[in-house]
Amino acid sequence: MKYFASTSSDLDALSAHPGVGVMTGPRTGGLGSVRTGRAWASDCDALSKNGYHHGAYLQHLTRLQRFHDTCAFVVVPDVPGDAEATLTTYWHAAPALASDGFLLAYCLQDGAQDLEFPPCDVAFLGGTDDWREAHGAWLLERAREAGLRTHVGRVNSLRRVQHLAFCHTDSCDGTYVAFQGVAQGVADIGLWLEAAAAPRLFGPDAIRALQLTEDRVRTLRAARRQQRRAARADVSTMPDLFSTAPLPHLPWADDEAAVITRKAS
Repeated sequence: MKYFASTSSDLDALSAHPGVGVMTGPRTGGLGSVRTGRAWASDCDALSKNGYHHGAYLQHLTRLQRFHDTCAFVVVPDVPGDAEATLTTYWHAAPALASDGFLLAYCLQDGAQDLEFPPCDVAFLGGTDDWREAHGAWLLERAREAGLRTHVGRVNSLRRVQHLAFCHTDSCDGTYVAFQGVAQGVADIGLWLEAAAAPRLFGPDAIRALQLTEDRVRTLRAARRQQRRAARADVSTMPDLFSTAPLPHLPWADDEAAVITRKAS
C-alpha cells in the first residue's frame, strides 16, 4: 500500500518510507518530492473552501506533465456527497484529462453503490463518513473485481490503515502531516505502512465485504462512543497508585494481613 501525503517537503531528506508519495493539487505551491521522483497523485480540490476551478486545475496539471511517468492518478472533478452529479461531471471532464495521458480516478460518492463505474483507472473512495463505512469495503472489492486500482481518501490514523489492509486498497491519502508536523507525521506514516505490510492470517481475498445501512452504521458508532466513555469513566475512578492520599479500605486486606502475620510468627 502507498500513502500520498499532502506536503511539498523533501521526503528523501526526511528518510521517508519508500511507500510515501505526494498528494498535490491546484493550490499547492512547490512540487517538492515530485521533482525527485516520488510517486504522486493529484486531487482536484473539490473539497476546498472555494471549490473546484477548471482552469486552475488544467494549469496545475500542465506543469506536472513532465512528471507523467511517476503519476499514480489524477482525480476527475467530483461533487462531494452526490454520486449522480459526480458521474455527470466525470463524463464532462474526463475526456480533456485523458487526452493528457494521465491515469484517471473516479470518486465514489454517496449513492455510488447503485451506479456502474465509468471508464476509469482508479476507484477513489470519498463520500460522507457514515455512507462510506456502510458501503466502502464492498465498493472497493467490486472495483478490484472490475480490474481497477483502488484508493481511499481521508486516512489519518494507524487504525484506518490497518483496516484498509483487509480491504482491496492500493493506496490512500490524508492530511495527517498538516496537524502532526511534517517530520513526525512522515515518520508515523512509515510505521503505519510497515504495520499494513506485516504478515497476517487473513487478507482481502479470504473475506467478503458486506454492506450495511447508514442507520446501522450510526447505531454502531453511537455504541462505540458509549463504550469509550464508559472505559474512560472506569479509569477515572481507579485509585492513583502514586498519590499521597490514603487508599480506600479494602475488606480483604485485614484477612490477608492476618495470614501474613501468622506466617511470620
